[in-house]
Amino acid sequence: MSKKKKGKKKTASPVKQLATTRSGGTTTYYRKGRECHCASKRPAGSTEERDRRRAKRSERQRLLTSVFAFVDRLVRTLSRKLAGVNSWIPFVKDTRMSAPNLCHKVNAMACDEHGVVNFRSFVFSVGWLAVPLYTRLRRNAWTFTLEWRPHGILDETRDDDTLAVGYFYDCLPDAPRVLHLPAVTRAAGTATFTLPDPEGPGREPLSPDTVVHIYPYLASPDTDEYTRSVYLRVPPGADDTLR
Repeated sequence: MSKKKKGKKKTASPVKQLATTRSGGTTTYYRKGRECHCASKRPAGSTEERDRRRAKRSERQRLLTSVFAFVDRLVRTLSRKLAGVNSWIPFVKDTRMSAPNLCHKVNAMACDEHGVVNFRSFVFSVGWLAVPLYTRLRRNAWTFTLEWRPHGILDETRDDDTLAVGYFYDCLPDAPRVLHLPAVTRAAGTATFTLPDPEGPGREPLSPDTVVHIYPYLASPDTDEYTRSVYLRVPPGADDTLR
């Protein structure tokens, strides 16, 4: 018996995808080869029209747009640096905001389009745990010693809360950094730490005369509760009693 030859399987040629166009408030698109129409959800735009709109912006509008874009980038950087000690995430659980949006809203007014200009009002951490009373701050080059004493009622303070320190180098107002010190507890009352990265954007060493802005805060052991951060300006050779 002769075997029947199997015919070659025909493959359909790919359908050419036609472009979607917008004209007169109507969008024309193609679905399964058929032409369809619907009202445009947004007006047609072009590079030229966009450039004309941008050219018409006032200086204030341009500045607001630039600041918004900068703070958006800063918040993304800060979120990466905060990693496992990010107070913004648990803080927004009972709100309708996202953690990045709240951080942006709180810190936008501390910035211009190039970096933080009002370090005193910048916030690394938000929360309801009691803030300890920071009593003394010393600095030797890039090594810092911070002392504090307990404060707050029992439900708002725990001996095993751990220390985190947000900081900016004064010459790098667009580069927030975070140092978590899980071995340092609230009960210790003191912490000595060395900043690990006194470098510029090109890895060049920073001058030890650089002012550092630090923001200590405490995190609960399960990192779901925090104190707010406190701002401390630290010049070279600082040895200050804090009030």
